[in-house]
Amino acid sequence: MGKENDIQWHLGFCAAMELELREYADRLEFHREYPLSRKPLLIDLLVVEKTGDFEIVNDIGQIFQKHNIMEYKSENDSLNEDTYFKVMAYAYLYKSSEKYVGDIDINSITITLVRERKPEKLLRWFKENSYKVYEKTSGIYYIEKDGFIKTQVVVTAEVGEKEHIFLKTLKRGLKRSIVDDFLDKAFEMHEPFEKDCINSLLGIMVSSNQELFDSIKNGGTGIMNDVLREFFKEEIKANEEQAMNRGWKKGMEKGMVEGMEKGREEGRIETLYTDCNMSVSDIAKKVSKSEDYVKEIIKKISAACL
Repeated sequence: MGKENDIQWHLGFCAAMELELREYADRLEFHREYPLSRKPLLIDLLVVEKTGDFEIVNDIGQIFQKHNIMEYKSENDSLNEDTYFKVMAYAYLYKSSEKYVGDIDINSITITLVRERKPEKLLRWFKENSYKVYEKTSGIYYIEKDGFIKTQVVVTAEVGEKEHIFLKTLKRGLKRSIVDDFLDKAFEMHEPFEKDCINSLLGIMVSSNQELFDSIKNGGTGIMNDVLREFFKEEIKANEEQAMNRGWKKGMEKGMVEGMEKGREEGRIETLYTDCNMSVSDIAKKVSKSEDYVKEIIKKISAACL
């Protein structure tokens, strides 16, 4: 549970949705963990249309009105009728908030519930309680009933990978193909807010799929994308410095050992030559070296004495 709680799935979801709707970034306002009251009662993501003179093509955003409340559930969270009514309560609190007294038409609010797995029990509960439930597009289920706020359920396991690659990254057990598609998309993005969202998503992806990303970083499954290299630049730099330090240390140790061995060898030759008066050929046989090598050492010794 500790590791699960450390992964900020909701922040990743907010980043994914901002990237999903990036084409409308200048026309939408994104409010993460929007406070509904002075107490810590927060909407996961509130998306507000700045103007009403545009149409959202993205199939998740097609249901949107002026005010859009989004609730995200990670893979281990429940999504049931209680969740639905909690978010419905958020909507009514938002409508009646001090900031917008009388300004918000209840019909200008929508609810979006998002989870990776399909909430079969919740969808069945809707049908059993006279809600109209139908699949608008792959993985996106509209929930309709007179007098109730327009609602959709988004099942990220079922939505198109090409259309919703960012939402598809919010899970454990990611396939390398998903990561590659995400990185390809991310590589094309240069706006500051896009890069911030990409980094938020990458943080979640790495935390929840460490083995895969360790393999990518270590070259086990291919060359690292520039986006990933930038994300890991500090770690890469630290690893390179450690490698350089290890190499330098080994080099120094090797040099010292070789130097000591060479010093002992030259000292032995000097002793045999000066103290024992042995000939060059005899010294060469004694130290298992060539006569030319022995001559070179004797020459160096003689020069040092001048």
